Amino acid sequence: MILFGSFPRVAIMFYSFKSFSRLFSRTIHIGGMVICFGLPLTCGDALAQSSQNVGPRPGGQSLDVIEAERKKLFAQMMAHPDDLDTAFQYAALSSQAGDLEGAVSTLERMLIYAPGLPRLQLELGVLYYRLGAYETARQYFEGAQSAGDVPSEVKTKVEDYLAAIDKQAAPSSLTGMVRTGIRYQSNANAGPGNSTVTLNGLSYRLDELTVAGEDFNAFLTSSVRYRHELDEQGIAIEAGISGYTAGYRDRDALNTGALEGYVGPTFDLARFGLDDRTLSVFFLSSGVLIEGDRYLASIGASTTFNWQVTPTDGVAAQLEYRYEDYNNTKSRQSAEYQTGDRIDGQLSYSRQITEDFNISSRVLATRRIAETDYLSSTELGLGIGSAWRFAAPIGDGPAWVLALDTAVSRRNFDGPDAMIDADERQQDTEFSVNLRQIVPFTDSVALVAEAGYRKVWSNYDIKAFDNISVSLGIQSSF
Repeated sequence: MILFGSFPRVAIMFYSFKSFSRLFSRTIHIGGMVICFGLPLTCGDALAQSSQNVGPRPGGQSLDVIEAERKKLFAQMMAHPDDLDTAFQYAALSSQAGDLEGAVSTLERMLIYAPGLPRLQLELGVLYYRLGAYETARQYFEGAQSAGDVPSEVKTKVEDYLAAIDKQAAPSSLTGMVRTGIRYQSNANAGPGNSTVTLNGLSYRLDELTVAGEDFNAFLTSSVRYRHELDEQGIAIEAGISGYTAGYRDRDALNTGALEGYVGPTFDLARFGLDDRTLSVFFLSSGVLIEGDRYLASIGASTTFNWQVTPTDGVAAQLEYRYEDYNNTKSRQSAEYQTGDRIDGQLSYSRQITEDFNISSRVLATRRIAETDYLSSTELGLGIGSAWRFAAPIGDGPAWVLALDTAVSRRNFDGPDAMIDADERQQDTEFSVNLRQIVPFTDSVALVAEAGYRKVWSNYDIKAFDNISVSLGIQSSF
């Protein structure tokens, strides 16, 4: 789970400097802030993400072009079987075409002509790692490591892969992150920009606490995830807990604390002949405090199906149910009427374009059934995200990550709000965009800068608003 303010209301794509994690997100609106609860669908190191079965295609070459080049190189290898450069080129193209076995056999044949060559051992280790043969990969990595006069870049890569193999082999793993920083919002309370609004055909003037108002807050967000592989093959137990807190400079009514936890099994469906597919079932619960008062408590369950269709293409489907119990607070005297059921569904697709560039898209549907019709709603949304990992422009530290996410949704309420318009029900259209730059200092500590914009159009002018947010924080992960 990750919690952020002023983020897109539909599902968020979060790219950390250590992992690319797709998130199924549920949001709670408190003023201009959006608290986003998410269940991790897939979590993996950037190393694992860059080690898919299909490598990046140089210059965006098509598979037909790559196959034609492979045929030429194959003929050259047959004519000059000891030509290492040609063999490496053929193996690289085979990897890009998804023929890992062909790449492996080519490089293993080269061991006859260059036994113990560190570069050759490294490439074979990488290929076996991509195939999931971790112990065989370890043998090649350790062979490269023990060879004399090993280049520094080879040493670094070997150490990274050996660490990843150790992580894969461990029956239990514990990962987490904590992030703290400051955030500015141009419309912290999500108030209308115009101080005069129309209620049932009459004009009313709003007080200064209701209209749009800027503010700063200090925030802290953290999450911990535990995974344990059971002795029975293909079953793991996952559990996680996440928290968020924010304190505002001027608007105490927005001071917030939130906590969410989940636990449940994840099944590898390969045991049933469904390779590269997993199914998770989580039980979850969350709570939110505002101004120190209990605002929301929820309990529910979620199921997630992930399918790595090809080494570069993945799809996921999620369905979540929650019962949400709202409670009145000092400044929210009618919150209890939001109590009821919430159902979220999402279908997402992701593609690894190159080793360092990723795109995603998703379709989201949400149904809320509150105690009153004017608070019950149906929402449909679309979102697109991307992330680009690139070499640090300053120094020689870890790669930087730039991520962009945009989303649009349409929300229709079941009945009119008699206090605003007795004849017409509320209809909203929401757009959001968020840009995130991650600047790692080390493999576990990074500077995270974000800028976002959120706008809601509504036929109820008191519900229409926009908000610009900018934040700067330090994130540490383990």
